[in-house]
Amino acid sequence: MQYIFVPIVGFGNGLIVGSGIVALITLLDIVPRLCQLTKTYKYIRQYEGIIILGSVIAAFLSLTDISIFNNRVYVVIIFGFFNGFFIGMLASALAEVMNVIPVIVRRFKIDGYVIYILYALIFGKVIGSLVDWLIIN
Repeated sequence: MQYIFVPIVGFGNGLIVGSGIVALITLLDIVPRLCQLTKTYKYIRQYEGIIILGSVIAAFLSLTDISIFNNRVYVVIIFGFFNGFFIGMLASALAEVMNVIPVIVRRFKIDGYVIYILYALIFGKVIGSLVDWLIIN
């Protein structure tokens, strides 16, 4: 019974989470907005394909014992760099699509300090991640 129940629940959970991610990326037009900001709209199909390929590979690797790193520190550093770059771009596009920053700027009347706030967000995220990876873990 367990061998039938667990795959069905796992598939259902994956379907729900995957649908939520696709809805977030699709409904908020995150990929087209990233293309517009980086002036690389002609590569939109490649962006979409890379996102799908990365999701499939990550899902496959999370379900198996296969490791692509094999204790190679340089591969982990490069992978972490590109993963962080993607997550940062995705978060920036999401914030811009939802117009969070302009609302905060108008609400608190901090027009001249926006660049400092953005840098504080960036450095806070980087320092927090480094503390978590290097000191806590």
